[in-house]
Order: sequence, then structure tokens, then C-alpha cells
Amino acid sequence: MKFGVATISLPSLNIGEAVAEIAAAGFGGIEWRVEPRPGSIRDATPAHPFLVNHRSTIPLDVAAAAEVARETRAAGLEIVGLAPYIEVGDTGTLRLACEMAAAAGAPQIRVQAPRISRTHNPYSVLYEETVAFFGEIEAAARATGIRVLLEIHHNTICSSAALAHRVVARFAPSHVGVIYDLGNLVFEGYEAHEIALDLLGDHLGHVHLKNAAHFRSPGGGWRPDWTPLEDGEVDVPHVLELLDQRGYRDWVSVEDMSLDREPRAALHHNAAQLREWGLLR
Repeated sequence: MKFGVATISLPSLNIGEAVAEIAAAGFGGIEWRVEPRPGSIRDATPAHPFLVNHRSTIPLDVAAAAEVARETRAAGLEIVGLAPYIEVGDTGTLRLACEMAAAAGAPQIRVQAPRISRTHNPYSVLYEETVAFFGEIEAAARATGIRVLLEIHHNTICSSAALAHRVVARFAPSHVGVIYDLGNLVFEGYEAHEIALDLLGDHLGHVHLKNAAHFRSPGGGWRPDWTPLEDGEVDVPHVLELLDQRGYRDWVSVEDMSLDREPRAALHHNAAQLREWGLLR
């Protein structure tokens, strides 16, 4: 496995600072966040403090993607992929993101399924809309040579490996895959990792590495929240061992969303933790 960093976890660093710090920490690549389309739902209602005034973000522009890629590679880092925000049915942003990835030499881009909190439509309708859009996604991926990966994410219709697999199963894994996000599964969608990884099979395209846990709220209930890598409900070394046993040799992006440390400090802490586990050289 190869370890990189998703820049969504570095909101306070600009692009040059992110490149320098990731290289200094010893990671091998970067998964670049791409700014949302102006006026989009995701742009208007950020779900996490990291999404406000985020600086480690590529503008939604082909030339900008190519320039950031040059800066990234000049520091000896690879481009893991791009993480744009593409709403189901937004063919224009899909095509632009694929063009950006091609210009940057990025092998893959991220998409997400519809958020259930932002619609009154039932699952059956959202599922059919998503599958129809993935027909367009597969065509765009085939035309550009960019693999498009569906991120498992809570509060969407693809919050688990099984639900994500239900969408992508009919499409070629060479063009369409799944991002297995460990931290998101604590919020919603956890299935035994052995089952989930076997189910995804060749559609497993990428891994997001972060952790989370449930905490007692003032009212007495429980709520999930982000934690440092070593301090949540996910047994990170165990899951990475399972991935290794199944022959996974691709990228794992550290995407630490916890607020325990300032992002720059968290980046270096996570590098040290991965070395302690014998995973990062």
C-alpha cells in the first residue's frame, strides 16, 4: 500500500504549504480537494469547519489543476486523485472534473451519492437517479481514461459497502469503483470489514483513512465525532492488514477530520503513528 494525504484535512494551509508539509512528513502522494461549483448545495451548507475558507483546494479549472500537479510532482509527490463535489445529474461538472484529472495526470476522481437529508424523495427514486447518472459516469471515464470512484459516506444512499456495491456492480470496475472510507463507517453503514472488502472485490478503488467514535451528549444520548487515527472505534492496523491480505496495493489517503490538533500538527502526528505501526517508511 501507498500512503498519501487528502488535502481536505489541511484547511489552513495553502497549496504550496500543503505540498511542502506532506513531503516533509514522508507521505508519497496527495489527493487534492477541488472547490465546489459556485452556488452548489455543498458549497452553501458546509458540513464541517474544515470546509469553510479551505485553502488547500484546487479551483474548478483545468489550467489550475495542471499547475498544481506540476508543483506537486516537483516536490517528489504523486497525484493520488482529485476530490470534486459532483451532484447526481451534474454532467457538466463531471466532464470538467475528468478534464482536470487528465490535465493533472490524476488517475481518479471522487463522486458522492445523494444526501438523504437534502431531499424528500424516497430511496428507490434516488437509487434509480444515481444508477442512471453512473451510466454517464462510466461513459466519461471510458472516454477520458479517468476512473471515477463512489465514496462510501454517511447521510447518503451509499453509506455502506453493500449499498455502494448495489450502485456500481453493473459497471466495469476498470472505469467505476468505490472509496472505502473507514471513519465514515463509524457514523453509519458499518459492516464487518471482511465481508465489505470481499463484496467490493475489484470495485475497491481507494481507501480513506480516518477514525471516529461515539460520545455521550449533554442530553444523555450518543453521537459520533472524529478522533485521531489511533483513538477511535476503527482498529486501523487490523483493517489495513485485511487490505494487505486481499492484495490491495493502491493508495490510502489519510483524511483526518478530528479537531484535537492543529492540521499541520495532525499531519505529522499521523505520519509518526503510521511509522509506529510499521506502515510508513
